[in-house]
Amino acid sequence: MVDNSAQARWDAIYSDAPKIGGADPFVTESDFLPEAPCTVLDVAGGKGATALWFAGKGYDTTLLDVSEVALDIASQEADLRDVELITFHHDLESGPPLTGKWDVIVCANFLDRGFYATLREHLNPDGIAFLRVATATNLERNSKPSRRFLVEIGELPELLFDLEPLSFTEDWFDGRHEARMICRRV
Repeated sequence: MVDNSAQARWDAIYSDAPKIGGADPFVTESDFLPEAPCTVLDVAGGKGATALWFAGKGYDTTLLDVSEVALDIASQEADLRDVELITFHHDLESGPPLTGKWDVIVCANFLDRGFYATLREHLNPDGIAFLRVATATNLERNSKPSRRFLVEIGELPELLFDLEPLSFTEDWFDGRHEARMICRRV
């Protein structure tokens, strides 16, 4: 089930900017990234820049997003690159609970405290999660995202209390204040 208003909003955003950017170096350059083959879920991954990077490196990759437009763009790009990418149209906020387990989960620029609370359930043993989300400090320089979509300073490790922290930092990155955490299911 997908919230049509959320889908319509994100479909419009992705329709206006169909170009695919680069993969997220926070993930792709990490020393904690396991080698392929393994399974990857890119949560709210939009047009799939990071998911396409994983697929191109031989990972069994699933891209989950609320926007069908974004998923179509990612699928077309996967075809052009001749890589296999599974796309999954799903709304984590209003749809049924997510099912499945992966070795790697990437969640960048998407805050859903309810989903974060279940993240352990979706990681295989020794699975790694990469999370990157703006903090409330970001409002000092930027009006977006709104406070609803921001974590408080120090909140991210509290939300992921049942995972082993491997790396955590809060700082300014390219003009945006973010909490970045890499953790493992043990």
